[in-house]
Amino acid sequence: MLSRTAANLYWAARYIERADSIARLLEVGYRISLIPNTSSGYNNEWESILDTSDIKNDYLKYYKELNKENIELFLLFDSRNNSSVKSCIEKARENIRMVRTAVTLEVWNAINSSFQELQMFTERKYKSRELPEIIDWIKKQVNLIRGTILNTQLINDGYDFLILGTYFERADFTARIIDVKYFILLPSADYIGSEIDNFQWSLMLRSISSFRAFKWAYGSKEINSNKIIDFLVLNMMCPRSLIFSIEKINHHLERLEKFYDQTEINQININKFYKSFKKLNVNKILEIGLHNFLKDFIKKLSSFYINIEKKYFIGIER
Repeated sequence: MLSRTAANLYWAARYIERADSIARLLEVGYRISLIPNTSSGYNNEWESILDTSDIKNDYLKYYKELNKENIELFLLFDSRNNSSVKSCIEKARENIRMVRTAVTLEVWNAINSSFQELQMFTERKYKSRELPEIIDWIKKQVNLIRGTILNTQLINDGYDFLILGTYFERADFTARIIDVKYFILLPSADYIGSEIDNFQWSLMLRSISSFRAFKWAYGSKEINSNKIIDFLVLNMMCPRSLIFSIEKINHHLERLEKFYDQTEINQININKFYKSFKKLNVNKILEIGLHNFLKDFIKKLSSFYINIEKKYFIGIER
């Protein structure tokens, strides 16, 4: 496979997953904004979304005020924001268009129709009250695209690159959303374990479509931070957990190594990382410090991608 084809497939999948992640972040902000604020509470959950996405500095280049309407526009439709839903879907479509023969007609149609329908949202003046409708539309379209990939693509190296892109992006997003909930949204450490804390966790679970799965996994009415950390970091039954994403990355890299009859240090490192993850528990993570653990996780994820880029995406043909 041409390196540029592999890169286009990988990044198309990342952009599709990122569009979904941005929609879910907006849903977190929307749901939390409906909670009556306390005098000592966090006053701008919308700003926390920018912090999570790591695009606050970009936002401040174009907008003076940190308010709900501006942040919604910036994250949904602003072409100057490379991580807006509009930019992500456009880039995903362009990446797939460039390698049109590497995907099925169904995958192309799902991405192309999403792009065309998005134009209808952008052509009319956006109203903030439409946010829940737009979030639902984005999630449905992304699920449609995922479904066509899983059900129509040949399970070959191209498929592996698509799945790698999905789970690199998902792992990064899950780590960031846990971090922002734990360290930004809560007013202070005194609120850990409080009703506000547990309610925010439940809203976050709902926004990533994991609330019922959490209940099934733990069989308890009680929601607390330790159980959430276990669920979203260490539980292999949760398809949005960090360990689930790392297992998928490891598995599809192993497939590529066999496909190209190669074994290199990057695959060995990811395999070791995955095995070390399986030995962790919540207490060990809290001993390290959740923020430091997540920060290190994101850094390692980035270093793994750099090695994959050097190996598969830079060159002429594989």
